[in-house]
Amino acid sequence: MSIILNIILAFSMPYISLRMHKNLSTAYRFNVLTSITVVTMAIVIFIVVQKLKLLKISINILEYAGLLTLLIYSNSFIIEKIVNSSVSLKVLLFKSCIVTIIIIILGWLLSIIDKKEHLLEKKLLLNDEKLISPWIGEIIVKITNYIKQHKYNLLNIVILYILAYCSFIFMSPHFTSPHMDGESYTSIFFYTFFIKQNMLLLNFILYYLIYRFIYSVTNKFWLSSVTTYVITAVAIVADAIKIYYRSEPIFPTEVTMISAYGDILSMVPKVILWIAMIGIIILSVFIIFCEIEIPQRKLNWKSRLISILITIIIFGSSTQINHWNSIVSKWLSSYGNDPAFWNQEWGVQQNGALQQFLNNIDTKIMEESSDYSRKKVDEIAEKYEKQAKKINKDRINNLSTQTIIFNLSESLANPNRLKEVELSQNPLSHIDSIKENTTSGLMISSGLGGGTANMEYMTLTGLPVSNFSPTIATPYTQVVPNSEQTLTINNYFKKSTAIHPYRGSFYSREVVYKKFGFQRFMYLGSKYKIKHKIKIGSNPYLSDETAYQNTLDVINSYKNGQFINLVTMQNHLPYSDYYDNSGDYQVSGNMDDDEKNNISNYSAGISYTDKAVQKFIEQIDEIDKSITVVFYGDHLPGIYSNIDGNSLEARETDYFIYSNKYARQHGAKNLKHVKYVSPIDFIALTAEQTNSKVSPYYALLTEIQKELPTIKVYAYNNGKNPVFVNKKGKTIKYKQLTKKQKRLYNDLKLVQYDLTAGNQYLYKTKFFNVNK
Repeated sequence: MSIILNIILAFSMPYISLRMHKNLSTAYRFNVLTSITVVTMAIVIFIVVQKLKLLKISINILEYAGLLTLLIYSNSFIIEKIVNSSVSLKVLLFKSCIVTIIIIILGWLLSIIDKKEHLLEKKLLLNDEKLISPWIGEIIVKITNYIKQHKYNLLNIVILYILAYCSFIFMSPHFTSPHMDGESYTSIFFYTFFIKQNMLLLNFILYYLIYRFIYSVTNKFWLSSVTTYVITAVAIVADAIKIYYRSEPIFPTEVTMISAYGDILSMVPKVILWIAMIGIIILSVFIIFCEIEIPQRKLNWKSRLISILITIIIFGSSTQINHWNSIVSKWLSSYGNDPAFWNQEWGVQQNGALQQFLNNIDTKIMEESSDYSRKKVDEIAEKYEKQAKKINKDRINNLSTQTIIFNLSESLANPNRLKEVELSQNPLSHIDSIKENTTSGLMISSGLGGGTANMEYMTLTGLPVSNFSPTIATPYTQVVPNSEQTLTINNYFKKSTAIHPYRGSFYSREVVYKKFGFQRFMYLGSKYKIKHKIKIGSNPYLSDETAYQNTLDVINSYKNGQFINLVTMQNHLPYSDYYDNSGDYQVSGNMDDDEKNNISNYSAGISYTDKAVQKFIEQIDEIDKSITVVFYGDHLPGIYSNIDGNSLEARETDYFIYSNKYARQHGAKNLKHVKYVSPIDFIALTAEQTNSKVSPYYALLTEIQKELPTIKVYAYNNGKNPVFVNKKGKTIKYKQLTKKQKRLYNDLKLVQYDLTAGNQYLYKTKFFNVNK
């Protein structure tokens, strides 16, 4: 009866959970080991087995068989597949097999210890000192003897574990692990040992495998051990140095720099080289001495071959980490591995130096087109050079002579647009007023609750992230470092500045902006100081007013044209009770009080942004130089529980393009309302609004903005079957495009491949030149 009841409850709960909670939050309530019904069933099975043995029925069933049955049951892939149909069945089978094998091995070990005579139970009768005391002493003697016999092997394991621990510790320059609010910290020593112990053990196993591989090849214990220590220590130090100076670890693509060892060594002070040489000599003497005086056992050929094969298989499987449906990817993800491509410094602190290095292997940028060639690229360059000449006939200005500001407003999107949310008042009334009188509409974001750097990448380059391989989570850290050249809109200006009133390490911005050609990057801690620091209420982040005051300083510091990339921080999560006016934004809708509170606090925050934007627009209107601001929210905040993450409303943020009075007096114009845009459209729209001439590349982007439905940048589809959004907000598939639209889209993909993953033929043409 208990078994039947348990099965009925386990299979019923998913449907009960959906009916009661509208989700699967309680689906596994009766399918875990802490369930009272599972505990009851365990007792029942144990008693039944005991009764069968007392009746001397000729059946060989061990007591632990009940535990085996229950553990397999509580990890049942059948129930998990029913509850979560998106889970790969082969992955669930793989997990269940692993659990079953582990339980069988443990049960087998227990049966050996027990020796079928209940020896273990007798030894543990604590009230009988005659039995327990000699047994404990005997165990201690055995343990002591084992340690003496295997002391060097055990010492080796301890050292490798310490090195694995160091591979986390030294990835944090200040020995702290920062939280997302940017203010509080956790000691990296505590965090690694007590919270990330699972990943620490994984890194230890990987280091041990390296040692076993070298041991199997050389069959010399001391040579293998010391070599592993040196390689590991050097790698950790190199990672730590790069983390300190560039806020990112060493990538697999950078290992090729070893081939230029002569140039690298020439940069190292001679004193350090001499110390290194002396150290190598000392270690060599130590290894020779130990191999002669303290020789360790030799491995047989079977053991050596098995170790080599296991190491090759495990490290070779790293090529599958970024293949999301592979067993390797699913297992590592469930174990706790988070590649964190959006912030490599954070990722290496979470996963350890070696595992994060493996995470960055096999990040294929794009699939190569079958018609990609130098000839095809030259044809595209010529085609859009003609198109640029047509466009430029009617334009009188140049982008380079104006001040252009791309303003990414962190997490800004009006909650009033969501059907599930009703606010007592509009927190973006001033921005909505600005949108009514200038180019404006809705931008389709590729992120929900995150993905800021992807918005930046697309706005600055004009290249959609949806065209990249699914393994490319963040182009800033995975594409830009590998490109010899990267053309962005700021390259058309003699002076360009990036401003971010927060730390500069996120998304490797310090490295990326330098590669983009920005002369200055202003952030907290940079040599270009953030001034006018203002915080609102108890919000730990600097306000948007701070961002705009620093932007005005940069505008006024230079007479001629310049480009400014401004990324704000005020409305970043979390959305706590920071503001006195949060009560002004009462929320109604089908959600709990915590969610309503978050939305109220968020709305209060963006209301301050609303006022700061209005003030900034008024200030630039008083400046006698042509200034155009592209204002856009990067994504919705991740605080809404009732919206479909892939719905259009979950990806709609506010945008407008505003040219100040002086710019309008000198040829700038306001375009008609453009309801839907992709981040890649801002360059073309800015050039059109400012009446500026374009390069052949920007002529292509102009044609895409005018003729192609908006690219639905958040639908990756593994790089296949791209989707678009028409003016009515309806999804359009690639096959529904006209021939002209398909040609435009394919031209863009070919250009993107050449610039990011191909041979960069376009840099040898006039594709990026503006014909003045």
